[in-house]
Amino acid sequence: MKFIVLFAISTLFVSSSITSESYLGKWEITGGSVIEIYQNGKNFYGKIDKRASNPLSNFNGLDNKNPQEELRNRPLLGMNILNELKYEDGVLSGGTIYNADSGKTYTVKVWIDSDDINVCYIRAYKSFLFKTFIAKRIKSQKYIASDTK
Repeated sequence: MKFIVLFAISTLFVSSSITSESYLGKWEITGGSVIEIYQNGKNFYGKIDKRASNPLSNFNGLDNKNPQEELRNRPLLGMNILNELKYEDGVLSGGTIYNADSGKTYTVKVWIDSDDINVCYIRAYKSFLFKTFIAKRIKSQKYIASDTK
């Protein structure tokens, strides 16, 4: 019985330590791309801060696959790919993610690992199918040092 009570209290403590501010900052996605999550009003957004060393497509750094022809010449760096997310119960959801490699937009959910607040998961949905990406928080000094190489 003591174990159950201690487990319940520790679970409440961990989940309550993840606030909306926990999401803010730069996150490196497996593969090397970096997105910066920021808040504007009540909504959260994520913009491309650094591209992977070996991108899958868009080698010229432009949004070549965008379905809107007039947007195909915009640079990927600085472009929002996470849009209109809302914070509720420790999770960012209700928004979309844009995949510049395909030019498609998906529903998205982002959450932080309750065991490690420096790891978050980004899950893109299409109907009942989904793909989850792992991202790790970038400490400012590490990012600056790796960006100057």
